[in-house]
Amino acid sequence: MLTDTTVVVASLAWLGLLFAAAVWGERRGWKLDRHWGGVYALSLAVYCTSWTFYGTVTQAARSGWPLPPTFVGTILLYAFGIAWLYRLVRLARESNASSIADLIATRLGRSSSLAAAVTGVALLGLIPYVALQLKAVAMSYGMLTRGGELVTPPWNDSALYVALAMALFAMLFGTRSVSAAEHNRGLVLAVAVESLLKLGVMLALGLFVVTGPDWPAPALEPQPGGADGFPALVVLGVLAMFTLPHQFHVGVVECRDERHLRTARWVFPLYMVLIALPLLPLARAGLARLAPLGVPSDLYVLALPLSQGQGGLALLAFLGGLSAATGMVILATLSLSLMIGNHWLAPLRVRGAWAQPGGPNRRGEVLLQRRAGILATVLLAWAYSRAIVGNEALADIGAVSFSALATIAPALGFAMWRPRTSPQAVLIGLALGVTAWAWMLLVPALGPMLPLPQDWLDAGPFGLAFLAPDNFLGLSGWSRMLRAVLGSLVIATL
Repeated sequence: MLTDTTVVVASLAWLGLLFAAAVWGERRGWKLDRHWGGVYALSLAVYCTSWTFYGTVTQAARSGWPLPPTFVGTILLYAFGIAWLYRLVRLARESNASSIADLIATRLGRSSSLAAAVTGVALLGLIPYVALQLKAVAMSYGMLTRGGELVTPPWNDSALYVALAMALFAMLFGTRSVSAAEHNRGLVLAVAVESLLKLGVMLALGLFVVTGPDWPAPALEPQPGGADGFPALVVLGVLAMFTLPHQFHVGVVECRDERHLRTARWVFPLYMVLIALPLLPLARAGLARLAPLGVPSDLYVLALPLSQGQGGLALLAFLGGLSAATGMVILATLSLSLMIGNHWLAPLRVRGAWAQPGGPNRRGEVLLQRRAGILATVLLAWAYSRAIVGNEALADIGAVSFSALATIAPALGFAMWRPRTSPQAVLIGLALGVTAWAWMLLVPALGPMLPLPQDWLDAGPFGLAFLAPDNFLGLSGWSRMLRAVLGSLVIATL
């Protein structure tokens, strides 16, 4: 174990380095213009969050797959569907869109109600995903400083203070201009820098395992049902590039030149393959050495070096996970605050003095609203992370968040290819899709906690078996995740 002082000082030093990178990028980022395609491609790796750092090791331990299924979907998109990304970037530029809600609403009749609904779904899906990052930080900090004591009182929760630091970072570099469509060099460069760190750390961990005394570790035996839901996760990997609000922001809004997508087409998939290389060795070594001791598979990346007295490498692994969480939380809270401000708060003032010619300058108020949105999002996510302590694996939280956000995909599809579709019809489809997703995925998981008759869950409402969550439309042979993802997408589209 390491001391609290060591971990805190190292964390502050690393966050300070990211801050310095953002400041340099904001003031002198033009010096990297010739290489900005590479910076842009690396910034896309904000996709590789603490779920990648911790949760995908659990996926590998369960299934024996060397590459996370969400990565497979994303790589397939960049290999065969790059034209969709080109079209998305062009449409966003033409619409001057600063978020996925902006683009959908602008292309579909400038519907404010549809934009507000998309914002609500984004909040529903992103709060658990931000909570996942904070939970990962708390778990890893607990492993480093307290060994097996991973649950702490709220006032001692390291995740709270890290969350507040991330919120401050997002406020400083994401809310300086009222125009949300302006490119933010500093933020993009900071995310690219943190992407390099987490890749280097993961490769160092893989090298440590395969050159250690316990290698080769016994081959993995996939757990029964360990690969359930993988087809759904591949689909979610494709949709994530469109539907994750922070991924939309960095991949679409921050794309300065379409030519940068050519660089990203090979750099980003290569990055994902490289960062995934150590996952299977880590899972194999962890199951052999740590599973008999009861160590959670989410924490193998930290526990393996600690078990061999490599405190420095364990600290570096913690910083890599912190880095992965930081980039995602900053961009996610920023993108959510923009959507909340534009589509929830601004319409409330549309008839006020702000909307009148010659009315007062509300620049300060707009920026204050965005900063309040960032802080509120972070605190909601922290509260959620406290509520699920000890209840769910990181891999499961990430999959639920991805699947919730995927329900936005049909609305985005209509915005891209059928802009004359009635916004009211798209809004109804979105509502039905989210309802179907919740019925097929959330209700069975939360069944005992919900005020619903047990017969509804077992035999379906009013005895209609084809409406039971685990037998929806007779698809009882499908995994719960696959049934929820494809079912909600089809319902939202029809």
